[in-house]
Amino acid sequence: MKKAMAGFSVLALFLCNSWAQDISAQKGKEIFEAKGCAVCHKADMDTIGPSLATIARGYLGKEIELVSYLRGQAPAIIDPARAPVMDPQLVKIRSLFDPDMQALATYIVSANDRPF
Repeated sequence: MKKAMAGFSVLALFLCNSWAQDISAQKGKEIFEAKGCAVCHKADMDTIGPSLATIARGYLGKEIELVSYLRGQAPAIIDPARAPVMDPQLVKIRSLFDPDMQALATYIVSANDRPF
């Protein structure tokens, strides 16, 4: 019985964490679209900016670095030579509250989990 309860607890924790990430990614998508990020960043095609897929691969496991970049506190990992093009956009988003900035980063990195 203890093993079954432990297994259930792990499953419940996984489902809650997954659900919370889904909610965070949805909020991040709303911010991404509202702030105009989608104009330059397409799902799977580099245009003015790198694609979400490219950014997600580069920042996978590095959401803290992504948040630091979006706040203007760290250099870009993806295509640093073109990063100055992003500076005006960073001004628009760097003042997001921490939960919103984290949601935005979660949405961007979760592009690894979405089919295109």
